[in-house]
Amino acid sequence: MISAALASFGLLATSPLPGQTEGPVPDATAPVSLPRPFVELTKQDGAPSVRAIVPLDGANVFFLNHLGQIGLAKFSPGLSQIGWQFYSEVKLPALPSIALGPNYSVVTASPGEVTQSFDTDQDVSLDFFQALVQDWPGRDAGAIITAGPAADPHGRILFALSPLSSDDGGPPRARLMAWHPGSGNIVPVTESELRIEAFAVNRDGLLAARLHMPNYPDGYFLSLTGLPPFDAEQPDAVPAPIPSTLPSLVIPAGLTKNAPPTQLCFFEEDRKEKLLITCPASRQLVEIVPENIGGVWQGAILLRSVAPAAVETLVEMSRGMVLGGGDEGFLPLTGGDDPYRITRLGLAEDGVVLEFNRSVDRLHAARPDNYTVKALAATGSTDLIISDVVIEADGRSIILKTRAIPTGTVLRVLCKNTPSEGGETLLGPEVFYTLHARAK
Repeated sequence: MISAALASFGLLATSPLPGQTEGPVPDATAPVSLPRPFVELTKQDGAPSVRAIVPLDGANVFFLNHLGQIGLAKFSPGLSQIGWQFYSEVKLPALPSIALGPNYSVVTASPGEVTQSFDTDQDVSLDFFQALVQDWPGRDAGAIITAGPAADPHGRILFALSPLSSDDGGPPRARLMAWHPGSGNIVPVTESELRIEAFAVNRDGLLAARLHMPNYPDGYFLSLTGLPPFDAEQPDAVPAPIPSTLPSLVIPAGLTKNAPPTQLCFFEEDRKEKLLITCPASRQLVEIVPENIGGVWQGAILLRSVAPAAVETLVEMSRGMVLGGGDEGFLPLTGGDDPYRITRLGLAEDGVVLEFNRSVDRLHAARPDNYTVKALAATGSTDLIISDVVIEADGRSIILKTRAIPTGTVLRVLCKNTPSEGGETLLGPEVFYTLHARAK
């Protein structure tokens, strides 16, 4: 099926894409996609609604629209749209996620099924659909699929199940399940007391999951969990113990204008791996820079940009190039004009470090009363007195000297009046850092 799409762009696939397999499908009689004749995609006047995107390479994607139809699209190296067309007229009751499966298939999920789709008629159209997964522990008791599917670096298909009470009488737990084409069975890889509403997995097997926290108006929980090692010789092995997916960071509601985050993706920038999260209701795009300190995940949370239209989904097409999608069609999210903003919040032994993408106005930036540093915790907040402000020679880095910052807090830094050297106002004056541990 992937070969069909690539052939439709004149890019015939001769081998599986990275992370893909040629393993058997559950139904041995299921047709297998073959190379297709060349089909030219033409630029259309209308734009498709886009709810999920999965890249084939740096220029070609499959996408899912709001009706559950699957399409394909092609872009230039700068992510300008060249053309698109539907790959399936069938409307699937699909969650907003799409993955590449074995034997060049497309995989989607609904609350009650993981579905695999094929193109068998050599006409660049999906025409064969089958259930990849229909049964899992707890289904009879009401457990449903809440997020996914997504493919991990080992070619497994991952999806999340809603919380269900365990046999030992403990609290209900949600689970992230993995299906591997080498066995056809599903195994749990992480569990959580909170429902998983969306997730992404990076090249190294780091799981980022958006967790549902009811009745918590102050922010939104995000977890970062390393997936257990995978042994291809034992694809059915259940990790012992199963890692817990716990809240790692809190995205403050003020940073999103009280709009809940929906989807997230990993991307690379300046040789660092980051997370980009979209909040369609406010058009805010939030950037997270994760850090692992002593096996504990934490990190900075920044406002990266405000999109011109609501972005429902996003994906890294190639290193550093992020493509978004929504009701207005596809929207490149990197590589354009960058507003004046804070690009990094880091910790120093004697305070905090702020980095900007342009030089600051030194007259305003040097004043301690232009900043507020606050440590927020469940027991209350603590104001940290700023004793000095140091501006680095390049004018883009500032050190706010404070006393020691307590762990187990969300650090909030407010830049009340820090214009750029050219007089620009900051995109967002607030930045945050969820702090669990200090580096030794």
